[in-house]
Amino acid sequence: ICMKNNIKFYMVPASPWSFLSFERIEKISSSYNIEVDLIPVDIFKLFEMQEIKMVSKRPLAIQKNRLRELQRWQEHLNIAFNISPKFWPVNPLRSCKLIISASIFYPKEKLKVFNLAKKLSEAVWLNDLNIDDDNEVFNIAKEVIDIESVKDIYYDSKVDSILQNNTSDAFKNDVFGVPTFFYNNQIFWGQDRIFFLEKEIKKSNE
Repeated sequence: ICMKNNIKFYMVPASPWSFLSFERIEKISSSYNIEVDLIPVDIFKLFEMQEIKMVSKRPLAIQKNRLRELQRWQEHLNIAFNISPKFWPVNPLRSCKLIISASIFYPKEKLKVFNLAKKLSEAVWLNDLNIDDDNEVFNIAKEVIDIESVKDIYYDSKVDSILQNNTSDAFKNDVFGVPTFFYNNQIFWGQDRIFFLEKEIKKSNE
């Protein structure tokens, strides 16, 4: 049996572009029977390593364009969300650590971990919740995972190490923003490149 490649999905729940990717990646995953490996990164650290300015430090014209693009994608994908949510910018480290903790606790249940990441992203972009708060992220997670068991892992220093390793790997693999997808040793940056990712998957399935 030929082993199928997984899709590596570099992401943070606080990114609107990651938020806009979940449903389509979920569809691709089930249509082509491909597993998705979520790789949360420390995005602020990655920006620093790649010498990219945070959104709030970018030129005003770029910031304005970002909002226009979000509006267009909202209409194009027909996904209603808050373009300027109450808690944004927000530090995504806690939510990233929770996703890593869940993947350690549920090594064989990637869909469960995916659903958790999706919920944490929806918390920012749909529900105006603060994901830079332990109690808040635990509360959100309760709907999807056994939070009491995962909590013990969350406070372990190995979770920080994994997050830092994910970030260094991202840097080494030329990842400079999220979402970035890896498949068949190819890199696809941005939710607007998901159709290229799907073309590559179709090609390798022929």
